[in-house]
Amino acid sequence: MSESSEPTATATAARAFGAHLEDDDGLDGEFGTATEYSDQLDYYSLLGLAQKPPPTDAEIRSAYRNLTLMFHPDKQPSHLRESAELHFKRIQTAYDTLIDPKKRVVYDLLGAEGVAREWGHGGAMGAGGDAERQQVGVKAMTPEEFRRWFTKTMKKRERKAVQELVESRGSITLGLNADSTIRVDEDDDVTVQIPEKVVPMSYAAKYSFQTPLSLPTFWQKVKEEEVQDQQKETPDADIVDEETEDLVHVTFNAGIAGNIVHRRQHAKAQFEDGTEEDMEIPLPPVMVASNISLGATLTPNVRELIGTKGIWNNRLFSTLRDSTVLVETNVLPVPLLRTTVARAFQPIPGIKPFQVTTKTTFMRSLLESPPSFEVHVTKEVAPRKLAFCAWSSGLWYYPDFLLDNFFFRGMTLEDMYASAGDLSSLQIGLISLPKQPLNAISMDEDDAESEEAELRRHLLKKQVTDRAAESWQTFVQVSPGGGGLGLTYSRNLFSGTPANDPVKSEWSDEGYAPMAKMEEARAVRVEVSTTVSPDLSFVWNIKGTRRVGEFTKMGIGIGLADHGILMTIGWSRLGQGLNLPIVICSKDEATHDAAILASIFTWASYLAIEFGYVRPRDRKRRREAAARRHNQLKKLVPKKRAESEQAIQLMTDQVRRRQMREYEQDGLVIDRAEYGYWPPTDRKPRPGFEEPRTTDVFFPVANLVDRGQLVISAKTVKHQIIGFHDPAPLLKKRLKIWYTFQNRSHFVDIADKEGVILPQRSHVCPESEQFNPLATN
Repeated sequence: MSESSEPTATATAARAFGAHLEDDDGLDGEFGTATEYSDQLDYYSLLGLAQKPPPTDAEIRSAYRNLTLMFHPDKQPSHLRESAELHFKRIQTAYDTLIDPKKRVVYDLLGAEGVAREWGHGGAMGAGGDAERQQVGVKAMTPEEFRRWFTKTMKKRERKAVQELVESRGSITLGLNADSTIRVDEDDDVTVQIPEKVVPMSYAAKYSFQTPLSLPTFWQKVKEEEVQDQQKETPDADIVDEETEDLVHVTFNAGIAGNIVHRRQHAKAQFEDGTEEDMEIPLPPVMVASNISLGATLTPNVRELIGTKGIWNNRLFSTLRDSTVLVETNVLPVPLLRTTVARAFQPIPGIKPFQVTTKTTFMRSLLESPPSFEVHVTKEVAPRKLAFCAWSSGLWYYPDFLLDNFFFRGMTLEDMYASAGDLSSLQIGLISLPKQPLNAISMDEDDAESEEAELRRHLLKKQVTDRAAESWQTFVQVSPGGGGLGLTYSRNLFSGTPANDPVKSEWSDEGYAPMAKMEEARAVRVEVSTTVSPDLSFVWNIKGTRRVGEFTKMGIGIGLADHGILMTIGWSRLGQGLNLPIVICSKDEATHDAAILASIFTWASYLAIEFGYVRPRDRKRRREAAARRHNQLKKLVPKKRAESEQAIQLMTDQVRRRQMREYEQDGLVIDRAEYGYWPPTDRKPRPGFEEPRTTDVFFPVANLVDRGQLVISAKTVKHQIIGFHDPAPLLKKRLKIWYTFQNRSHFVDIADKEGVILPQRSHVCPESEQFNPLATN
């Protein structure tokens, strides 16, 4: 056993990671391993079992029986009894967890802490937990049924927690006027300066929150009857209670918008010398509300509401049952009722369905005008390409013969003037969606062939490339009031976490996938949009959005608009937003050259801040965190080494007897085994890491030999195998095994996260490195 502890390693590693920590060996540049290094015991590794394929109950009992015979405290000498008790308790806990199918499911998902939490008070399986509220007992479920039930329970718990964070949404917008920032003279020379003054000129505030709506118990009784009928029809079906969805959700919304008027009062000042002077005294600004909105949106769960029995099973209601329905009502500024129905239609079997959305809006009495209609049709025409067509009727008028011969009274001139902007329109366009991210491919022992490994590398490389998430949209719009051509393009710039990533669920039907604690650099989502009018005039805008926190995003945009050159700054966090549109150049002086210059200046300023300050600061923080983690683990090495040495003493006699039996049967005999860090041979090691840091693991590896075979899974945490310890925390380690099988010497060298099955013919050892069986024991 050899441990390298060069005195120069401390300072070298600290300087390499930008940290100045006492007695720190560093991480050899592998910052990501700091987050993957777990302090929890791996029960599979402890018992010497592979997690995939799952071990059988017989294999678990066999491993437990062998280890308990080896580490039973009553069979050990007094000086090793305390160590034996420690290992025996760990083995007992691992066995109790893995032999219980339901605890094993939770352990595979959440680890030992998850088992203790979910079987404790308030957990899913504890007192007052979700298991007690099940119609079908959890104890009667098979492991597969229990896994589905547990993941659904965790998803429901997670969704509830997220909804509590974003149960309300609000935004505040404050428009500012700083048009003296950019000046354009008669010769089109552009001058950028600090604005003389910044004046608020407009404001807007919106707020909404969602709540479920309780309905009479009649609907619940109908639902219960349908569930009972379903159980009678399929008594042997696999019925697992799912989350009961609310029948109706109501979203209340309110808003106010208007202008900020700055007033001045004329006054005449008289001085002591008798002179007078006219003055203008600024008065407090007045907020004038030009639009006040108040309303609600109802989202009914049509399938749950109407059910499937009786008249609800006819063609009309069955169509509604498979549709998404929204009902929107407004009280202010004018009474409004809007219904939206969305459904997918497949007129010809085998083709991509059409997604059809219809809207009907009632804004006035039916005696005055018919309701307006909107139809939106979308169809997938190619992978990730959607074509759409949208038509809006706008304001309709009753024809004269209806007004003359029936009771319709028509609209007044005041109503027509107020609705002059409600015109019909037709929009046709094409949308390109970003590529979906590829899932990482797990590599088992049988995936080591070159072709499959090359395919995996190609896919992982493609996954990084696809993170650009390019998307675009183009459309043509025509209406009686004009028309135009619009184009929007967006993509992620720089590698890192995308800015527009939603809050990802850590739970899925496949299991649990926790987020990494050490975040990588964040990307910038850039969006360019432009609209060209029939007279070939156009407006454009460039916007960049970046995540600045776990749930916080910040965006900056600049472009040429009707108000002039407009800069927008916005923050958003968990449904709450703050927007600041700033006019930095008046529309009388605004030119495309000035807007482009402002965009370049803004982009250059961002790049200087991002790459000159933000990313170096984040890298330094990650390095310091990784170095601190390494320092903590390194201090535990002597303790872990002592525990492993005591475990080896406890298993020595039994391992020798088992190896002797293998030798007599001409089976698998372990000659030598070492585990730890070896300096790289393909490049020069960093200063302080020239010497290996390894430990002798002959007895722990020989203890894993069972019936002439040694199996170490790729999922096995090697430094948690009984008798192992980690001599080089967070460094890249390897396991080297020399063994004899049928009088031939073999050698295998595997990485820390690779698995191996011995014996193998490909592991022939050179003659110069052959060992005499049992000679090193």
